This record gives sequence, structure tokens and C-alpha cells, in this order.
Amino acid sequence: MKTKILLGAVLAWLTLTQTGCILFGLAAAGAAGGGYMAYNKGDLEVLEPVAYNDAFNAVDATIQDLGMALQKRKKMPLAGEVKAKSHFGNVTYSLENAGEKMTQIKIRVGTFGNQAVQRQIYAKLKTHYGAGPRVDPATGLPK
Repeated sequence: MKTKILLGAVLAWLTLTQTGCILFGLAAAGAAGGGYMAYNKGDLEVLEPVAYNDAFNAVDATIQDLGMALQKRKKMPLAGEVKAKSHFGNVTYSLENAGEKMTQIKIRVGTFGNQAVQRQIYAKLKTHYGAGPRVDPATGLPK
């Protein structure tokens, strides 16, 4: 009789500990999903009181001033994206027209974002608002 009680206790204990492992595994899976969310949230996002075209021109000027190599430039009427290569890594600028003289700007450095470098780039970007185009709109190449 004592053997059956002991065996039942061991089985109950194993069941409880295995359930914990399953819960731990689910928690680990949730943490892996959190890594995906960190990737999405790695951008420096700002809403600037500047016209969309002026913001796009400022991005072009910033890329030139910081010596970045332009990889992709896609400008549409309401949104655009510019990708460049720098010694910090890949830099992605996403711009969205948020209304008259309002632009949503997102800057990402690298895969997960580098907030310190993104703030430096943003500080440089702000100095170019209203500077005018530095890129030929027809070709996307520097003037």
C-alpha cells in the first residue's frame, strides 16, 4: 500500500513539474515573439511640423553630409523610404505625409535599431529642414 501511495506521489510530482516545463516553454515562445516586437519598435519615430517634400530633401542632405552610400530611394506622393549604408550599418528612413506641413519620420539603424546613433542622425536631419532639394527628382542622384 505504501508503494502505491509513493508511486502516486511521484507521478503527481512529475505531472506538476512537466506542466511547469510546458508553461516555461510557452513563456519562452512568448519571449521569442517579444524579440519580433522589439524589431518593430526599434525605430526612432517623430512627427515633425515640416512639409513632406522638405523632410525628404532633408533626408537626402543628411545622407550626403554624413557620407552615407545611397542604396534605395522611393518617393511616392504620400509615403517614401530611403535606405543608405553607413559605418553604423544600414540606415532606413521612412517618411509619411501626415497632413499639410506634417511628416511622420522613422529612422532605423541596423536590424534592431541603435537609439544613440538614430538620435545623432535625427539631430543632423533637423538642421536641413527648408534647405531645398539636393537630389535630382528625376534620377534620385545627388546634384
